[in-house]
Amino acid sequence: MDEFRTTKQLRRDALVQDALLFSLAFTIGALLYFAGRGVHALLADSTSDFWSISLSDDLLLSGLIAGELFLIWNNGLRQGIRGHSIGKHRMGLKVVDVGDDAPTGPWRGLLRGLVMAALLDLSVAAIPIGLPTALRRLTPESWHFGGAAYLALLVLLIPLLLPTGRGFADWVTRTKVIRAEGADAVTASSRRRALVALDVAGVAGVLAVALLYIFFFSPFLLQFPRLL
Repeated sequence: MDEFRTTKQLRRDALVQDALLFSLAFTIGALLYFAGRGVHALLADSTSDFWSISLSDDLLLSGLIAGELFLIWNNGLRQGIRGHSIGKHRMGLKVVDVGDDAPTGPWRGLLRGLVMAALLDLSVAAIPIGLPTALRRLTPESWHFGGAAYLALLVLLIPLLLPTGRGFADWVTRTKVIRAEGADAVTASSRRRALVALDVAGVAGVLAVALLYIFFFSPFLLQFPRLL
């Protein structure tokens, strides 16, 4: 069936697959922070500090940082060395140099991953409810990016909406996405089943963190119409 689909269609599906694994990395990051904060609260004998509104923000931030580190590895280093992210491997795609159709290598791959992580972080900052992001938390207030966040969101969305085969990261690193060939062109079926289980765990974790965030901020959300 995939042979009748365009590379752009397969690329969109690969993005979904990578996003699901991003969710798993997000979940692991949030769980590690939750466990570490819980241990600290037990040792300090202060559970009131544990169940505070800052917990939801810090869980989101920890998950986002873990997800961005995964993105830098999966869509950066791994893709530069092996020619594909996990999602692109599942869909039978490769990211190669525009000149010789070879993998770009670790350094250009790392650059690609860093560009994508920065765009994602800025795009999250564009959501108008003050979500914590790495760039927001780790930079001075005067450095915050304002309109750049909305520009980053457009840069991410435009390649998905317009009939172009190359995204912003492709132009920066001089790469293109092609169909993979050979015995290892597509992920083996046994590994696909394992990846599906990981996808489900990742989505469940993201939903759990989102529900906790809504729980803590529900008093403000319920009063939002009155604040307008």
